[in-house]
Amino acid sequence: MMYFKPFCFFSFSLLNSFLLCYSTKIPTSVIELNDRFLDVMDKGLWFVEFYAPWCAHCKQLMPVWELVGHALADKQSPVRVGKVDCTRFNNVASTLSIRGYPTIIFFRNGIQIPYEGERRKEDIIKFAEKCSGPVVDKIETKAQFEELLKSADKEPFFVFLDDSGKQKTSLQMKMWLEYENVADMLFTETRFFRANEREIIPEEIIGDKEEVVLIGFKESDYWVNFGLKEFEKGKSISEWIRRERWPPMLQLSASNLHSVADSNSEKKLVLISIEPFDRLNLSTPSGSFYDLAKKAANNLRTNPELNSHFQFGWLEGGQIANGIVMGSLTIPSLVVFNFSSYEFFLSDDSNEQMTVHSLLLFLQRIKDGQVKAQGGRAWITRIKRMFYDVTTNLLDMFKHQPILTVCLFGVPLAFFSIITYSICSADFSVDRDEVYPEDEELDEEEEEDEMNEEGPSSSTNTSAIEDDHIKAE
Repeated sequence: MMYFKPFCFFSFSLLNSFLLCYSTKIPTSVIELNDRFLDVMDKGLWFVEFYAPWCAHCKQLMPVWELVGHALADKQSPVRVGKVDCTRFNNVASTLSIRGYPTIIFFRNGIQIPYEGERRKEDIIKFAEKCSGPVVDKIETKAQFEELLKSADKEPFFVFLDDSGKQKTSLQMKMWLEYENVADMLFTETRFFRANEREIIPEEIIGDKEEVVLIGFKESDYWVNFGLKEFEKGKSISEWIRRERWPPMLQLSASNLHSVADSNSEKKLVLISIEPFDRLNLSTPSGSFYDLAKKAANNLRTNPELNSHFQFGWLEGGQIANGIVMGSLTIPSLVVFNFSSYEFFLSDDSNEQMTVHSLLLFLQRIKDGQVKAQGGRAWITRIKRMFYDVTTNLLDMFKHQPILTVCLFGVPLAFFSIITYSICSADFSVDRDEVYPEDEELDEEEEEDEMNEEGPSSSTNTSAIEDDHIKAE
């Protein structure tokens, strides 16, 4: 009986451990792919992460990617979510030219669409839904349009007015083809629609029914029109859409900053750095400053002169703004940035002193050239920026992974120090034994001994010869 109790306890513990391991194995909706993926990637919709097990960023993305797989499966999406271990399946990585990890690519019937946005679940799911949907969707009812209009504040969209019952002119056909081409290039970033009947869109929005062909909705109460007259004058629909696809105040990040700046090359970016969680809380400094900047951005609509020179945007935290000014800014803060020349402008007013009027006046002074620009692309500034980037990256590495950073830089530095110390402390004086070996010294001593032994006999012989010579005389 005494032996039976420990045996029962051991069996119960083993069974409990097995059930615990089995219960904690969460089922996944992410398919583990191999080399055979190259045979099926041209068929259907695939959303694939290419990773390496040793990559720290891949490990951070792993739980997010699992949530993306579950979310798309719950929505019964036709998109199949998978992942490929590039260290095991090198053929896949080399065929698809995978250079960095993690790399996320959406495969739409063989067309590769790389994902370069933020690695948040919501952003990744939104990208997958856009890639899997139609390039140009249809608006068939007024109720559908009203629902879309409510979402324009968060995500602007464009509508092409198309009377399905009327014969299209050659000019309208050219406009439609250009609109379709732009949609093929930008459908993962911007929403594109087509209204079969003009009556779907309210009359106060269209204005001249025959003239307006294309409408861009930047907010629920803010839209811009593109008509036949503009197209006849040689204006490009592609350039117009690229310029007008941003809302008055948009969220900027490292992933979209370049695209916003490139599409608005003539505009300077008005960057507002705030705490994201306090953005809508007016009682906090970030919330009140964001509200002030948003009012200034809305007032910019009524000033075409300033509106064509500035684009407002807000940033999460101060990392990007600090990199621009090569220093540390308080949050909230404001920086006006010229992306093409890398010059920036800072206001002398404090956050408490700044108002909507003073902010617009500051922008007007920048436009008129009355505010001195800082930064730029001079060689001294580039060296300073390079030094700042290296220092910041090293500090950031040490902050997040101190042990790895110490090993990465400490071990080579230790070896270099040992080698330097050995070189500096070495004795380079030459010893006589190293120049004249001991064997040669022994030979010299033997020769000297032989000479000494031969010396007395030779002198005796010489004196005898001299005596004989004297006697003979």
